[in-house]
Amino acid sequence: GRRAARRAGGAERRRAAEGRRRRGAAASRGPDKSAGSDLATARRNALLAAGLVALRGPGVRVALADSSLSASPSGDVNDLVIHSSDVQATVNALWRSGAEAISINGERLVGTSAVLCVGNTLLLNGTVHSPPYVVSALGADRNKFEADALVERLHQDAKNFGLKFSIRSVNRVAIAAYDGSTVPKYARPS
Repeated sequence: GRRAARRAGGAERRRAAEGRRRRGAAASRGPDKSAGSDLATARRNALLAAGLVALRGPGVRVALADSSLSASPSGDVNDLVIHSSDVQATVNALWRSGAEAISINGERLVGTSAVLCVGNTLLLNGTVHSPPYVVSALGADRNKFEADALVERLHQDAKNFGLKFSIRSVNRVAIAAYDGSTVPKYARPS
């Protein structure tokens, strides 16, 4: 017991002395050149998190389009079109499946993005989009995406109403950088 405690205490003292020696050696070399690289790394990470950097890598591509049926089996013609809720369900399932970046018809989604229905179109980051909708997700796991309850519902709706809903794994998904405004109008640091 005591011998082990003395060994542990000695090891702790040696680690502390080594740390002091390294800090002294670094101080004798002059100003820390790594501070600039730390700042550059922090800036790069912030740009990545904000969606301001184009990215590429493996992922999933999902296509959604309206039905070609002239009449709905349910009698409701609204069942024959892709709605903003279908696109939002797709996006949510992609995030849950590990997506690191998502775009819809080439429009990058960021923290302030919303999928809004405007008549029979979508409004994304101030731009209007019509079907078909192509949702690209970098880093998404297709198996997790396919297992999502919302995706299972979309598959069922596609089968029942002739909606187009396809999923492909792709080796190279390219997601453009967000190019909208990032300057808050009212928000200020507290």
